[in-house]
Amino acid sequence: MNFVVSSDEYAGVREHVIINFNNFLGKFDSGNIYLHNPPLQISEQIKRLYPSTEIKYQDYSSITIENLITLNSTYDSKIIGQENVKFDLLQALFPLTRKNRKKPVVILLYGKSGIGKTETAKLISEVIGEPLFRKQFSMYQNNQFATYLFGGAHYEKSFAKDLLDRESNVILLDEFDKAHTSFHSAFYQLFDEGFYEDPNYSLSLEKSIIICTSNYNNLNEIEEHLGSPIYNRFDKLIQFNDLSNEAKQKIGEKIFQELSRVYENQLSEEVMQRLSSSYIKCENVRQIYHLIEDTFSLHAVYGNLKSL
Repeated sequence: MNFVVSSDEYAGVREHVIINFNNFLGKFDSGNIYLHNPPLQISEQIKRLYPSTEIKYQDYSSITIENLITLNSTYDSKIIGQENVKFDLLQALFPLTRKNRKKPVVILLYGKSGIGKTETAKLISEVIGEPLFRKQFSMYQNNQFATYLFGGAHYEKSFAKDLLDRESNVILLDEFDKAHTSFHSAFYQLFDEGFYEDPNYSLSLEKSIIICTSNYNNLNEIEEHLGSPIYNRFDKLIQFNDLSNEAKQKIGEKIFQELSRVYENQLSEEVMQRLSSSYIKCENVRQIYHLIEDTFSLHAVYGNLKSL
């Protein structure tokens, strides 16, 4: 008989089962035992009871020179208006293609909201071929964040466990600046060595890509608000510029083509011209997208009402 425990099942048992897992295990006549990402208390017991236990770690894709070539050739068409970013990004990622490089590359992308920072992380993940691991730090504004980062009871969610369960070595910490500075110490060892640990889990993130985003506008502002200890741990800080009018036009044309395939109604030439001239009044990609979608939606509703 096989005894199998998945990663999310440990939270469903009481603390005494975790502490005395070997005694609990002794109640079963198991031929093979398969434990997926067990808490440290369990893994240490298993290693003492079964010294020859085989430990397998998930394989993650590492970025390659071929990936960088693909990123170079596709970036400008995917992330419009940030040509300066591409070369800084390629320079930052290149060390991970070296065999002797083990520690992660930690990058801070900064600039206004909605101009391509998160999409850049998604594109890197797409090029490598793994789903992006993303955490939205703006959602963590209370004491629960401390428990999440530093670890609590084995049944509580934690950053370490989420990292252990991840399916990708591309990690996005979105709106990193929203986390209070008192929490930054949790990332020191992760950024320096690629190692993360709490009372229940420990893991190594070799050759990973850690991308943080921030809406700060310049380096002085970043260092002032985040503080030197975390500021100096970024391998690269890359600025995203405000969108030029030319970039807004290209973005608008691209989104228009995409949405025109979704909406069946056709816009008149006059409406299309007015819409096109409005792109430059928007500040970011989201505003342009909403402007175009709202226009299509309005004309769809108007067309349906006329047909009644």
